[in-house]
Amino acid sequence: MTATAESTTTHAEERLDGLLARAARTYPDRPALVDGDRAWTYAELDDAVARVAGRLADEGVKPGERIGVFIAKSAEAVIAIHAGLRAKAVVAPLDVRNPVVRTGRMLRQGALTRLLTVGASENIARKAVAGDEIPGTDDLGDGIGLLRTRERTPAEPLPEPARDGGYVLFTSGSTGVPKGVLLSHANVAHFAVWAAAETGLRPTDRIGSQAALTFDLSTFDLFSAAAVGACTVLMPERLKAFPADVVNWLTEHRISVLYAVPSLYVNMLERGGLGDAFPAGLRTLLYAGEPFPPRSLEACLRLAADRPVYNFYGPTETNVCTFLRVPATWTAEQEATIGSAVPGDVVDVFDETGEPTADRGEIHVAGATVFLGYLVDGALNDPTRQVRFADGAVRRAYATGDLGRRTNGGGLVLCGRKDSQIKRHGYRIDIGEIESVLLDSPGIRAAAVVAKTGENEGEVWAYAQGTVSERDVLGLLRTQLPLYMVPDRAVVVDTLPLNARGKTDRLTLAAEALPHPSPQKETR
Repeated sequence: MTATAESTTTHAEERLDGLLARAARTYPDRPALVDGDRAWTYAELDDAVARVAGRLADEGVKPGERIGVFIAKSAEAVIAIHAGLRAKAVVAPLDVRNPVVRTGRMLRQGALTRLLTVGASENIARKAVAGDEIPGTDDLGDGIGLLRTRERTPAEPLPEPARDGGYVLFTSGSTGVPKGVLLSHANVAHFAVWAAAETGLRPTDRIGSQAALTFDLSTFDLFSAAAVGACTVLMPERLKAFPADVVNWLTEHRISVLYAVPSLYVNMLERGGLGDAFPAGLRTLLYAGEPFPPRSLEACLRLAADRPVYNFYGPTETNVCTFLRVPATWTAEQEATIGSAVPGDVVDVFDETGEPTADRGEIHVAGATVFLGYLVDGALNDPTRQVRFADGAVRRAYATGDLGRRTNGGGLVLCGRKDSQIKRHGYRIDIGEIESVLLDSPGIRAAAVVAKTGENEGEVWAYAQGTVSERDVLGLLRTQLPLYMVPDRAVVVDTLPLNARGKTDRLTLAAEALPHPSPQKETR
């Protein structure tokens, strides 16, 4: 059975900067953005974006040029993203907390020619781009500067949607190098406009923006809000470690819509007092990024009562491709599905021979939200292929790497991954990238990284064979990887177990407890 709604209008001509410009014309005096005690109306936000976009053009930024936004999540970062899009550049939000070496890899992979930055992140940005040289920074106004990198604009032109501007989100790669997912304006705008309509978003809504700007959940916060003139309220990053403070923040800022990973909801339920003080203004809850533990989801539904709770599914390459408004009566004893295809997309399950199947197989997606391809050494690499779906139509499809199966009612159930990628706290992590960093270390002869099962389920452990300590292993990883990719535990072993085929026995490593008590246990 094919899940599709292709007849629905797509937003192929919609530009992301057009969403903001239209909101500024329609709702000039409505609140658009709140960052702490600072606030902008749509007219004020549009003016700031226009100023910075104009300066980008003055500095020679050309349509289709790829630029990074190297600014911690803030109003300045939001303005920089919108300004880059308005200047018709391809914009890549970058995490200032990443190790410098990883940021440098992203610059090279994406061929990012310039970085938008602010004073607080400028020194780190210079280290990422300059080597021994210290480039100058051009002042664009509104507290934002422009830094040139060593990268050059690729000789090969990008497809038309990207030449008109687009979005790049970096994900983990199995080779140890992050992959740049290139999305067109139409890809992101289709999701943003659909999601706003599906969830009933309106100008009076206040969206609690908790996701990193490098995470695809943030596209709802920025662009669905602009599609209807709603207000985006930036949640301070530090609050996430204190669930009770998150609950208080939601109440204090009158948040009406929250889009978050299940981990945040679970923490608010278990440690934040959500059940005792459910924010009165919160009317719509959305989650994505990882499975919601069934008991916790049931508890959340009971608290939400008649408020809509949505499950959005999709890898970064498709943003969101299926959705489900979870029934208020759902219980943990029932099977959890990811619903049906977003209008404009087609979703099917294929077996190992490439044929559509109702049984377990790999989920493929075609349609309006499917990305343009990966940026590899500055060039566009399109991994999609032409696939014949169950309805007989041949479409350009992306194989997600996620396994799924159909229920008798036609719903889609997730059954894990077919490769080394896992989801952790909403972030997609390629275990191969972590192992690649370990194996590049001279003190490590062999390594394996596993997602634990049994009593340590939910944790990621790194096993290393060599002349290193557990502290050495975690210290190395912290200098090479973002915090969300650093394993919960490192274990140094004399030898890694092998299976009957002579390969590392990952199943045994995933299931076993510690080989012996260790006083050197390290956590993040």
